[in-house]
Amino acid sequence: MAAPLYFCISHQQPEWPLPDFLTVVGSGSYVPPQGLALSQLCPELAFQNEHLGEFAAMFAIRRMLVDVPPNHLVGVCHYRRFVLTQPLGQLRGFNCYAHPSLLARARPEHFFGDASRIIVPLRVSFPGSVLRQYAAVAEARDLLMYFGAAIDAGVVDQNDVADFLSQNCWMPACTAAYIPAGWFCSLMDKVEAATRQFMQTVHIERPGRQKRNAGFAAERFYSMLLQQKLDEYGWDDVITVPMTMLTDDGARD
Repeated sequence: MAAPLYFCISHQQPEWPLPDFLTVVGSGSYVPPQGLALSQLCPELAFQNEHLGEFAAMFAIRRMLVDVPPNHLVGVCHYRRFVLTQPLGQLRGFNCYAHPSLLARARPEHFFGDASRIIVPLRVSFPGSVLRQYAAVAEARDLLMYFGAAIDAGVVDQNDVADFLSQNCWMPACTAAYIPAGWFCSLMDKVEAATRQFMQTVHIERPGRQKRNAGFAAERFYSMLLQQKLDEYGWDDVITVPMTMLTDDGARD
């Protein structure tokens, strides 16, 4: 069995130890002591995390996978978010919230199982549509314009967009997953094309947390694309788990 490829995205030095098999990818100006710094490898992407969040690193990881066999499973996580076959902490809503000290209990097989099955976060149903859920926490205009940009970029069909934005189910934080490299590369190509079109044509700079509106919209778009792949592949062969979120007020045992 080939060694697991598992990337962990972070914009700062984590205050807790990460498993040795994770390759830390530092976005912005963060240079991991042992890992990859986007400011050195992909300076054109490194500081786009201000607008794109972890998708700046996702686009860079896609470039790193150019020679990886398409069926080889690849993991991506965030230094606070993990898809583990045995989630840590306490289930609240659709996530498990754990104190960072619990990460030491996670074994390698909790990250990638036997390295033969896809692992993704749960699909979550909300009281309203995907569009309505977004409008409750951000500017609906940005999501609509982003998906319009994806259509203009030629990477998605408008009927698929209409269906997705009208449904009430999607996969929050789906950037954390363990999926085939071929899937990751093809989906990131589409997300990057849509994001580029959005940023170059209809993006509006927002204050505060909403400065990352392109990243928030890209998360929904990536969820749509990943769900389509999983629908074709078959959910019965996929491991779906609650996201493990590390928080200072998370459960300690």
